[in-house]
Amino acid sequence: MTAVTITVLLFVIGGFIAFAIFLQLKEQARLEKLRKVAMLNNQLRQVRRYLDEMPPQYQPKDMRLWLFSRMIAIYDQLLELQPDATLTRRRGHLAEEMSEFQASKQKRRAKPINDELLILEVKRLFESFKSFLVLSQKEKFINSDVVHRYGKLLNFYHYKVNADYHSYLARKAFLSGQMETAVDMYKEALSQLAPIKESLEAQPIILKIKDLLQEIEEDLALQKAEEEMSKGMESEGEEELDDEWNKFIEDSTFQTKKRF
Repeated sequence: MTAVTITVLLFVIGGFIAFAIFLQLKEQARLEKLRKVAMLNNQLRQVRRYLDEMPPQYQPKDMRLWLFSRMIAIYDQLLELQPDATLTRRRGHLAEEMSEFQASKQKRRAKPINDELLILEVKRLFESFKSFLVLSQKEKFINSDVVHRYGKLLNFYHYKVNADYHSYLARKAFLSGQMETAVDMYKEALSQLAPIKESLEAQPIILKIKDLLQEIEEDLALQKAEEEMSKGMESEGEEELDDEWNKFIEDSTFQTKKRF
């Protein structure tokens, strides 16, 4: 075999190996792109879930705006990987939604915490959101100070959601005229806030519950006093009737004996 033939064979083999490596790298790049797209789509669904399912009372305006901005950034990453008219349209709608929310002065209506299963679901959302914040900090999409502040809020909300549930039960009992049950439920709401009673966020809520509790207890005391007074008056009336009846009997007996 001549040197020329050997050289040609080496070039052919080298070219084949290079082509195989190129195909392998191309396939790896394709798979990596698909992996990133899947990850970003999961993040989109995750952030949308926070926006839609986290009750408004546990989602301050700046937190919601950050979630909107994070979702838009994820759309931008997706569009870099795979330009798509549908994605572009969805991003535009999301940007409009964010702008409308930012400009709105109307306070979002709180969602009633009226079920224990709802409490469990909301708490799961809190834990998931904490993990998402940590990941976003690692990827430098949010700074550590904001993560710390949101973390403190989520810890506060973890206790507040239980207090909100018992406050809901207390109000329901109050409207049904079950005053003693309402008192018990408001006391339980206070006990749920006991671990965070020193926090600034908890102070106005604790004060409000105590005011409501005091009003109901005063109403209860007044009702009991009125009931006791009414019973006393009824008792006195019955005694007067008994006295009059006894006098009547005595008078009737005396007159009968006298006639006899």
